[in-house]
Amino acid sequence: MFDQYMKLRNKYPETPAHRILGQLRHKRRVDDFGLENSCYHYDNGVEITYNDMPDNTSIVVTVKPDSYGEPPWDFCEGYGTIKPMQRYAEYPGNGNVQIRSYGRENYYYNFAEALEKARKDFYSPKVGKAENYRKALNAVKREMKHFEGYVCDDWYYVSINVKGYRDNEEVFDEWVGMYESDYWHEGAWELIHDARHAISASKYAGSTVGVL
Repeated sequence: MFDQYMKLRNKYPETPAHRILGQLRHKRRVDDFGLENSCYHYDNGVEITYNDMPDNTSIVVTVKPDSYGEPPWDFCEGYGTIKPMQRYAEYPGNGNVQIRSYGRENYYYNFAEALEKARKDFYSPKVGKAENYRKALNAVKREMKHFEGYVCDDWYYVSINVKGYRDNEEVFDEWVGMYESDYWHEGAWELIHDARHAISASKYAGSTVGVL
């Protein structure tokens, strides 16, 4: 993992070390559980098993689009937001940047306001103004790209369901929602871990009945 870490550090020198390590650990967990990259694969539920699981046990993973209606700029605390404006009827101005156009309606990101907030957030007397500005600018660009992906349907929110079975009996059934479709593995990993624990514990269920 060290070689992968150094490769990413050299490729993305501005990314904090703890974030790169988190990404690598996340990838390793995903690889260990053998999940597909795309959540579309799990739309109708997929049964998965692992070599270290007992016989007659299985786990079913299902991923569905989340019905949550609020967009990410309302749901999360970011630097900027998106505002729809009528084409030809309202001048964008004031530092707004166009994200996407639908017919006569344009979507704009308030870039100037977001950059002002980010510069305050990244302010540090230990580095120069140019360095602070560069970090703030990159953060705003990443957020704008993230919001643009949502507007353009490149990603969306999903809910994840994991069920665990032992001898055709359901021993685990949990849902978790509001995961981005590009980063849904983390939620699935947590539930799969819990399902494996429930399957293991189910072996002893009822074993103490009648002892007292």
